[in-house]
Amino acid sequence: MNTEKEDMVSNWIQENGNPAIERLTSINQNTARKVSEVLIEKGIDAETFAQLVDTQVAEVSKWLAGHHNFSEKMLSEITAKIEVN
Repeated sequence: MNTEKEDMVSNWIQENGNPAIERLTSINQNTARKVSEVLIEKGIDAETFAQLVDTQVAEVSKWLAGHHNFSEKMLSEITAKIEVN
């Protein structure tokens, strides 16, 4: 085990950030914003949306706040359920 090397990497990431994680976070936040905009356009509230995609309102709230990632499967289900082209 190379603990010193692992600590160096951890320290570097902590000091400089992780570009890959930052990029994924940005993508997720943009996706959440777009889904939220479509729901507003279609007049769908969080509770109705949760029922449409068979999940809890708390999970929907986390998605729309950008705190949970959307899986590819869930994005496909969302687009089908709310008829996004």
